[in-house]
Amino acid sequence: MTNNNDTGSAGSKFSLGRGQKLVVTLLGVALLVIFITSLAYRMNHPGNKVEFQQQEAPSQGMSQEAMGESMSEIRKLMDTMRDNPDDMAVQLELANSFMMIRAYDRAQGFFEKVIVREPANITALMGLGMCYYQAEQFEKAAGVFDTILTVDPDDSMAHFNTGIIKKYYLHAHEDADEHFKKIIANPEASEDMRSHAEEELKKKAHED
Repeated sequence: MTNNNDTGSAGSKFSLGRGQKLVVTLLGVALLVIFITSLAYRMNHPGNKVEFQQQEAPSQGMSQEAMGESMSEIRKLMDTMRDNPDDMAVQLELANSFMMIRAYDRAQGFFEKVIVREPANITALMGLGMCYYQAEQFEKAAGVFDTILTVDPDDSMAHFNTGIIKKYYLHAHEDADEHFKKIIANPEASEDMRSHAEEELKKKAHED
């Protein structure tokens, strides 16, 4: 899922350093991976949605050593945040760190803090939508992705995410198809994104 402003902060009032921009970019990539892998799992294991969310919390494939390093980094960021509570870049880094260990409830709180200060922050909105998705709050997730589209109507990642949710979880198939069509019609959308959208238009969702 790529978009012109996937990891940008539309309307953002704070500037990011080189390292912080990398973190935000990686967050966008991470959200893509999390969304696709968890969607695939849910489609293949419809009876294990809650179990997946709970049991996979320590992040698939993450070793105990890597987990320890992640927690150490989180503690450092928490210390930085206490010294700089208004630094939204730190809030995003914390959200990203919690997403990496699949602590979505903790990540959600930090995304929400950023959105309070920066309502048009696409990165934070995208992250919040992912947290809602992981919590199986699908209507809220779709609503957040739709909010992104009011900020950037051409955001292909938001179109794809809300299209997937509306198709497979909310069963709003016609609305979902419109999102996929907009991706295909967008010359700025990546080839992979257009390919995924075309595939979704060919598929028929299974009604529950």
